[in-house]
Amino acid sequence: NVSVESELGTIGTTGTTGTYLEGKENTIIYTDPELAKDFVDRTGVDSLAVAIGTAHGIYPKGMKPELKLDLLKVLRQKVEVPLVLHGGSSNSDSEIAKSVTLGISKINISSDLKAAYYKKCREVLAENAGWYEPNAIYPPCIKAAREVIEFKMDLFNDIDKAKCYYK
Repeated sequence: NVSVESELGTIGTTGTTGTYLEGKENTIIYTDPELAKDFVDRTGVDSLAVAIGTAHGIYPKGMKPELKLDLLKVLRQKVEVPLVLHGGSSNSDSEIAKSVTLGISKINISSDLKAAYYKKCREVLAENAGWYEPNAIYPPCIKAAREVIEFKMDLFNDIDKAKCYYK
């Protein structure tokens, strides 16, 4: 009685995630549609994270992802479970929005949220060097992360979708 999400292929890393626990994979092995179908059929996983060219972390200046949206179309035709995009942070809004229309059901954007939060945290501490009270420091940081969340929810066409999960 648990939901199982699996990943086929590899998600690269931008090298900007700080302490990175999963290892640093720079070579992307794209998800093979036939293997994905076979894997889902044999395992019964509930969702499948696909490798279409994303990387974990925030892309440094000059590094841009090249999402294989054509591959995503084929994967969506072959695999019947919801598809997931790991490493969705820092990708172009247009590509991410397009991936949703092509079948991505969940997008991991942890780095986008943390980047907004800690950028604001650094600003607050730089302007108030003597502050040490979390109740003063964190509210504007939470607000900055919340603004990213609201923008992404709109971009992903996820506004008012919580009702889909209630029975």
